[in-house]
Order: sequence, then structure tokens, then C-alpha cells
Amino acid sequence: MKTRHSKILEYITEHGKTEVSVLSDKLQASTVTIRKDLDYLEERGMLKRERGFAVPNDPGDIFYRMAFHADKKQRIARTAAAYIENGETVMIESGSTCTLLAEELARTKKSVTIVTNSVCLAEYVRSYSNIQLILLGGILQTPSQSLVGPLTRQAAEAFHVDKIFTGIDGYSRSFGFTGDDLTRADTLHAMIASARHVYVLTDSEKFRHPGAVSFLQLDQVYEIITDEGIPPEEKSFLESQNIRITIADN
Repeated sequence: MKTRHSKILEYITEHGKTEVSVLSDKLQASTVTIRKDLDYLEERGMLKRERGFAVPNDPGDIFYRMAFHADKKQRIARTAAAYIENGETVMIESGSTCTLLAEELARTKKSVTIVTNSVCLAEYVRSYSNIQLILLGGILQTPSQSLVGPLTRQAAEAFHVDKIFTGIDGYSRSFGFTGDDLTRADTLHAMIASARHVYVLTDSEKFRHPGAVSFLQLDQVYEIITDEGIPPEEKSFLESQNIRITIADN
């Protein structure tokens, strides 16, 4: 995804329905170029088009979350992709940054097997012959485009991998890494039991918002990949808990 694409997504996420001419002016690009950008982003499900306008997705939709802090998430995904070797099998949980990680792997690796519960992720990389997809079964949660429930948990138990990559919705020192959905949390617990190391991919904004449901205890996390906005006091605290912190490259 180009820097201009990220700027378009961040602008319409903040301002809502936006005219093509406004985007052209803000980004110093021709309306023809902006329309091509919007076509590309619409094809990937990251926005909607109306005549002469770009429209953000619904706030509960995973594609809306992918558009929010899009540049930071892209950098985090690119950094995480460097951790994965050709020929490796990894688990990738549902989530906006995790989907971008899968796309980055599809573009840059010769051969990777991805075990996932994310239908959105599967849709993003299904056309790449260098990616073998193993989609865990289960109940489809439409807003997040993820599979959850007892079938998903049972399927996850059949695997053992070195790495699992997951997103989060929030964080607190006392509660650890948190989410907003109990069923997703239950599914994640089964998935991390099948992995040796847990990597959390999150933009720094999540460190300012405690969630309602426990996703991960601090001692379950091996490494966090985030952006430079992580509060310094939280970075120091997490490192004191023997959690590695990696700041995504610009």
C-alpha cells in the first residue's frame, strides 16, 4: 500500500464522506490519480465509493479498523514479516494489522503456510500461490470476519507452531492485553496454546485504552511490535516484565 493510500484512508476515517476534489487538494495529486487510488482501495474493501466521493466503512467493520492508523499498521506488518522465514508455518489471528501482515508475506516470501481463523485474511491472500492457507473452521463473526467457537478451538489444537501473531483491543498493567469480545478471546486462548512464542501487533493507541475482556496475560507475550507512539513509561514497564519491544521502522 502506497503512502498516499494510507493518507487517503486516514483522512476519510477522520472526516467521513469526502469529495475526490478535496482529497486531490489535500494530497497534491490529480483527480485522475486519486480516482485510481480509490478504485484500488475499494477493490480491497477498505472504503466505499459514491459518485464523486470516498466513504469510510462502518466503524464496527474490520476494513474500517484497517483504515484507522493505516500507515502505522502497514509499518508494523512489514516489520513483523521479517521475523518469518521462507517455508515456515505460522499462526495469524484475526485483526486488521494481522491481515496486513499476511498480505506482506504474500508479496515478499517464497513460501509460507498460514494457519488462521480470519476469513478476511484468507480473502486477501487467496490468489497468491506462494501462500498455503489453512483456515480453521467455526462460527463466522461477520463484523470481524473471523471464525470462533468450539470448532475453531478444536481445530487449533491440531497444530504446533513456533510463532503466533495477534492483535489486541486494549491494555492495562493489572489486566494485561485485552479485547472487546469474549468469544474471540476464548478462541485466541486455544490458538496461543499451540504456539511457542506470542507476538502482539498493535498500534500505540491501544496502550491508552483498557478493554473489557482478558486476551493475554503479560507473561504469555514474547514480543510486541508497535510504533514510536508507545508511552515511554509503558515501554519501560513491559520491558521490566521481560517482554521484548520492537518499534516498527519508518
